[in-house]
Amino acid sequence: MALTEFTTAAAERVQRWSARLWYEMPREIYFGKFMREDPNAIIEVKRDLEGQPGDRLNYTLMNKLTGAGVSGDDTLEGSEEELDPDTDSVTLDQKRNAVRLKGKLSMKRTAFDQEDAAKNQLKTWMAETIDDDIFTKLADSPTRNVFGGTATSRATLDSTMTIVPGRMDSCVAQANKADPKIWPVRVNGDDYFVLVLHTDVWYDLRQNSVWQGYQQNGAQVRGLDNPIFNGSPGVFNQTVVHHHEKVPAGTDAGAAGTTAYAVSLFLGRQAMCFAWGARPNSWVKEFDYGNSIGMAIGAIWGARKSVFNAADHAVIALQTARSNN
Repeated sequence: MALTEFTTAAAERVQRWSARLWYEMPREIYFGKFMREDPNAIIEVKRDLEGQPGDRLNYTLMNKLTGAGVSGDDTLEGSEEELDPDTDSVTLDQKRNAVRLKGKLSMKRTAFDQEDAAKNQLKTWMAETIDDDIFTKLADSPTRNVFGGTATSRATLDSTMTIVPGRMDSCVAQANKADPKIWPVRVNGDDYFVLVLHTDVWYDLRQNSVWQGYQQNGAQVRGLDNPIFNGSPGVFNQTVVHHHEKVPAGTDAGAAGTTAYAVSLFLGRQAMCFAWGARPNSWVKEFDYGNSIGMAIGAIWGARKSVFNAADHAVIALQTARSNN
């Protein structure tokens, strides 16, 4: 009698190769250095929906009390102040991708290990997909803006209005005057914002003599072991500077629509909520009686720029012209 049995060695079984994936993935994600399960983070990570039903997470900003209180022996009872919460929400989505190799003969024709190559490429794809989502969401429809030069809008930028350290000062001033205030991240007792520049904008800043002098004169940073400093080329006026080629950019600014520009991201505490529904997971599946193999990766998450009362909570778009290198 012939019995069909699926053992642990069966070709049809689905295999998971994700034992190391979650430990490696945070290093692959560019924004990983800014993501923590802590309110004192640029991107606050939530796991309330991980392993739980639901695809939408509400989160709350508790505004400061504004009442004057009472003095002396004045009666406090009856003069209590009401809490003033604002609520936003993030919706989860699933992203997946896979690579399927043709067969064992094809796999023997290369000196490199095609299975390992596929796994590494999928891991990179997942990290970059998460980063793309974060970049897009942070720059979407900004309500707080600082423009280069004398511009008051993207349409009034011209090619001379590239970044200068004074524009970074303007971001800090706007953050401190915002209502509610944009709070910096606290590191070892000191407060820092983060500014992620487009690569071309970083080139322009490096040409600026004020920036050069400030860095050459020994601008020191405390708490260099904190992740927000990893990869940072410098600090200016409470602002840790980073740069990345995926910062949103275009070439249609200015009155004629021909000026190259970028929307660099000035970020404070809790600029974004990032919610995991299911952390990155991966699978290997065999086909055709074990001759063909496929690898897949997937995750469920939601990324949402924090917006309360129709205003960006802790993001300022620094919109400047850029050298189009």
